[in-house]
Amino acid sequence: MLGIKDADSAENNSGSKNIVVSPVACAVPNRTPDAPKLIGTIPEIRIRPGSYLHSFYKQDTVAEEFYCNYEVNPEFEWAIAEAGFPVVARGANGEVRAIESPQHRFFVATLFQPQLASKPGKPHPIIVEFLRAAVRWKNQRIEDSVLDL
Repeated sequence: MLGIKDADSAENNSGSKNIVVSPVACAVPNRTPDAPKLIGTIPEIRIRPGSYLHSFYKQDTVAEEFYCNYEVNPEFEWAIAEAGFPVVARGANGEVRAIESPQHRFFVATLFQPQLASKPGKPHPIIVEFLRAAVRWKNQRIEDSVLDL
């Protein structure tokens, strides 16, 4: 997708020179030794105005739940943007926390995990919007099939 020969994730230990997904740069303080480096609620995720995410949250800054050891390697952020996936959410130190594709009806990739913050009766905004997109897609398919009759 990015057109980078030998692209890989550090998690694979492949020896690639082009590690697009690298270990989390700064671990959360006071975590247990066997816990992921980025764990718990991170209080400041900045959302880019005009993005899908911004329209879901309707605010500029959110707190999100994380449980991960890997993130986008900042050296390859340019390649991700050039491939049509702009960064739409950043951590307090500018780390990539979400990308999306404006050309797709619903493509949002986050480092945080919306399912961790969803509760009965209060689903996470990304999950709600994903379901809305699925319903719109289903309704469009039904409409298209009726027009084909």
